[in-house]
Amino acid sequence: MIVRGNPFSLNDYRQLGYSGPIAGLTAEEADNYVGLFFHALGQEKFRPKATSVDLSAWHHRHRWAFELATHPAIIEPMKQILGDDLVLWAMHFWYKEPGNQKVIPWHQDIHFWPMEPAINATAWMSLGWSVRENGCLRVIPGTHGSLAEHVDTNDDQSLFDEGLPAHLVEEEKAVDLEMSPGQLAFFNEALFHGSEPNHSDIPRVAFSVRYTTPAVRFKMESWTGNTDRIRTFLVSGEDRCRFNDSIRGNPPVK
Repeated sequence: MIVRGNPFSLNDYRQLGYSGPIAGLTAEEADNYVGLFFHALGQEKFRPKATSVDLSAWHHRHRWAFELATHPAIIEPMKQILGDDLVLWAMHFWYKEPGNQKVIPWHQDIHFWPMEPAINATAWMSLGWSVRENGCLRVIPGTHGSLAEHVDTNDDQSLFDEGLPAHLVEEEKAVDLEMSPGQLAFFNEALFHGSEPNHSDIPRVAFSVRYTTPAVRFKMESWTGNTDRIRTFLVSGEDRCRFNDSIRGNPPVK
């Protein structure tokens, strides 16, 4: 099942766990950011190839990435979802060069994130074409109501070591969120989602940004991996709680 061009719907977000794709960037904006992305990779955008560059937290060190992460097309729906007090805490580019055979297994994001309470909204934007053939984002509507145990994937093709057990995944209900350049979708921290390999000759260039509220405490002692990627940026409203001052970030100047 393919969905194209729906407007943002808070009701869909609450009932289905996601909303989109919706319009975000203009075609010109998307093309400009694709160029900046490949320049940062040290590649030409018309000659995409595999990379070993860390694709997380570019908004810490590239001003253009911070501006992309806080684009009005993202902020305004986020205010509808979370309220006026918004905290940006993560950004990651999801890049699949042509022929990339890796998969993102079905999973719930919040399984990997020690946050209390578990409140997060994700914006996932495609900077190029994102279609089934090159591994578009896939979601299963209505699966955000509860948390599920994850298991070892035991799969060399998987980018994640853990994912949802097969008996919980109703693949026939999956929705392929195909997007044109600049479109985006929003989803809940507990929604079942994943993606397939890139079987095409065009790259999939996309990114996700994660938002929460100042009322959420990051339990940094329980995070694994490189915790430097976790920084909080108040981008709207006020922080009356000050729970996460120790991981507060500073926007890059260039």
